[in-house]
Amino acid sequence: MLLSGVIASAQVKERNLDLDELVVTGQYEVNSLSKSVQKVKVIDAKRIEQQGAFTLQHVLTNELNIRIIQDPILGSGIQLQGIGGNNIKILVDGVPVVGRENGSIDLSQINLANVERIEFVEGPMSVNYGTDALGGVINIITKKQQAEKKNFRFGSYAESIGQYNYDVTANYSKAKYGAQASFGRNFFKGFSEDPNSRMKLWKPRTQYNAELSLSKFINNGSLRWTNQYFQEKVTDKGEPTIDWTQATALDRYYYTNRFSSSFFFEKKHDGKRNMNVLASYNFYERRFNTYYKDLVQQTEQIVPSTSENDSSRFHQLMSRGTYANVAFSKKMNYQMGYEVNQELAIGERIEGERQYMADYNVFASAELKPIKRLFVRPAFRAIYHSKFSAPFVPSIHLKYDLSESTVMRASYARGFRAPSLKELYLQFVDASHNLKGNPNLSSETSNNIQIGLTYTYKLESRVFRFEPNLFYNKINGLIELARTGSGNTVSYQYVNINSYSSKGISISTEYRTIPYSITFGYSYTGRKNEIDGYQMTESFYFSHEYRVNGSYTVKNIGTTFNVFCKANGRLQIYQFDYLNDNVSLNFIDPFVLLDLTAGKEFLNKKLSVTVGVKNILNVINVNASISSNPHSGGSSAAATGMGRTGFIGIKYHI
Repeated sequence: MLLSGVIASAQVKERNLDLDELVVTGQYEVNSLSKSVQKVKVIDAKRIEQQGAFTLQHVLTNELNIRIIQDPILGSGIQLQGIGGNNIKILVDGVPVVGRENGSIDLSQINLANVERIEFVEGPMSVNYGTDALGGVINIITKKQQAEKKNFRFGSYAESIGQYNYDVTANYSKAKYGAQASFGRNFFKGFSEDPNSRMKLWKPRTQYNAELSLSKFINNGSLRWTNQYFQEKVTDKGEPTIDWTQATALDRYYYTNRFSSSFFFEKKHDGKRNMNVLASYNFYERRFNTYYKDLVQQTEQIVPSTSENDSSRFHQLMSRGTYANVAFSKKMNYQMGYEVNQELAIGERIEGERQYMADYNVFASAELKPIKRLFVRPAFRAIYHSKFSAPFVPSIHLKYDLSESTVMRASYARGFRAPSLKELYLQFVDASHNLKGNPNLSSETSNNIQIGLTYTYKLESRVFRFEPNLFYNKINGLIELARTGSGNTVSYQYVNINSYSSKGISISTEYRTIPYSITFGYSYTGRKNEIDGYQMTESFYFSHEYRVNGSYTVKNIGTTFNVFCKANGRLQIYQFDYLNDNVSLNFIDPFVLLDLTAGKEFLNKKLSVTVGVKNILNVINVNASISSNPHSGGSSAAATGMGRTGFIGIKYHI
């Protein structure tokens, strides 16, 4: 955790340095990192502010063992431990974010203006969170109302690339009731290396976020009703067609709408029994419209073709409830729970224009302490799926305190992912596409093994932490697109390929004192995929990642200076080349992202200002070999950054 501000006394110094962050993801109750049986990584609000990050994409770009995959239209996806975003579950306060495009949630659509911290767990979390959690979970914890608190917060952000944001949040609570409302707008004008180009490599976007939350505070618990709305418009301007009679272009607009309404109930009995119930409705809509644009008259007319205009809508109902006894005995604690998910897809490109599926789950775990310093957490989930035969999903986590300063963790977990409604029933056929879902798909299953060590050394106002970690993942029946036709009848369909594996090591070291802190990280991740019907080497292809983050506070001016650096090594992986109907070993060359920022607080900490320079090394396109896919041809470059930019962020609290 990066330090900021000026700390006056040695006693306060130690308290800040020894702070053990609290986590909720995968826990029986709010718990400290050191006591968590599972390894949970945390990014707090201060770190987000210091980095100048305003979406999930920006903050995760700096994280070790995470790769961000950028698409000009679909946005930014993620790989975690070498596993793709369709197997990474993203939650907001435990509520799943719905609306995957090409298998991934667009990280640039998840705003961080009202976020307290981000927690993520690597490896299968299917026992805790069901399908789509085969590769890991990212849980975004928002700021909540507190009893007898009233405040107003305003934030603004401007970046030289043409990014302009603002957000406002108001909280009011008194006695037993509280209310919170927020609104924000993010605007990006688009970017190309040629500033005069009408066609932008990074498409213009306008986003709106709104939230309304009502709370009732009860004895040892709370009731909360939260409503969140998101809207985005992406503009894809086409290449101009100019002759002596006219100047026109074909422009396409992509619209995304999300709405979530969630009810939370939390109650603690006698300080040892916890009950949590969540019920949520989620709506996701994605549509696009294509227009003929008259560049002289500045008028536009919609293209009268069903293949150039489309919309799809997804509705999801979910509920999860848990009951935990955190003081059942000196040797055992336990948790049990249920989860229900129901999803409905509606759209002209969905087979039959309407499809439905559901799953019903029960799960349980226990925390056992058979001997001193050893904690064992066996767990299982039983699943009934409306379309698939779901396996029994077990896991076991071990935590052994070798000493007060050294903790060892090890785990085995099985993962499960059912095919999505799009993978089963999408029918995307027009002049440029012939892509069909496959109702005969099987589920993906995985096995994950991890072992790690945490060594923490504390001396007065100094803290040193060393964390090595080994991991191995194998996914059976991985779902990918494959070419199923030839000649003039080329078509593509989702199929289960043979298997996919990833393995590697990550090492993180951190040293904190007053007035500075520094973090070093390294990961070495290998990937191997086997595609039926093609002869390929069985070797793993490894890539390196390095991370260096630092913070230094100048006491006499009350300013904290920060550096964020992430070096991504050469990435190699086999990909299917849809244009040439073969499999090739493709790559993305190494690149380094480096940011420098500075932050200072004014007006008795009511006003905070962060300024900085992002992408100092001016990375834009990285040399690459990327195979063709059903949506586009191959490419010799990967869009990675928007060049060197400067920014300023301001937050004001009343």
